[in-house]
Amino acid sequence: MIYDVQLMASKLSRWEKYMDSYQLPTWEELPDLELYMDQLISQVRRYLSLFPEDEQNPVITPSIINNYVRLRVMPAPKRKRYGKLHIAYAIMICALKQVMTLTEIQKVLPPDLDEAQMRQLYNDFVRKVTTATRLFMDEVRSSAKSVMEEQNAYGCESLVLHSAITSMLYKLLTVKLTGLQGQE
Repeated sequence: MIYDVQLMASKLSRWEKYMDSYQLPTWEELPDLELYMDQLISQVRRYLSLFPEDEQNPVITPSIINNYVRLRVMPAPKRKRYGKLHIAYAIMICALKQVMTLTEIQKVLPPDLDEAQMRQLYNDFVRKVTTATRLFMDEVRSSAKSVMEEQNAYGCESLVLHSAITSMLYKLLTVKLTGLQGQE
């Protein structure tokens, strides 16, 4: 496969700057206001802007949120309003849904947490995302070095392959670990 090496190097450099500044809001930074569905969708979409989306693959929609509530993956709104608890659930579920099934998510994210429990879990999630992002970007910088410095097409193919293999192995690890829950 032929890659435009300069385009890939430019995109990687721009993405690196974006990812270095990307940060999910902590619990304390989430809105204290109760939101209506359209406001919830807008907020979560903004927080998860790093994920590509289009009409065929939205990160979040009212139907998606309604399904999560119906399937008891997250709590129902109160009087059609969503508070911090709901925002945190929506951020975590929509982020994890990029790589996990709802069944796997339900194994790591209980749907009936109270606000104090969710605050702790959500802030831990944010810390883990921040730490993983830094480690991930270090790995990308190392793997992309040949693309960025040597400007060779093989480096582009190698980076794509490395990325796919790493994703495959982390997905496998996630499936294996979530499959252990409930087993002795």
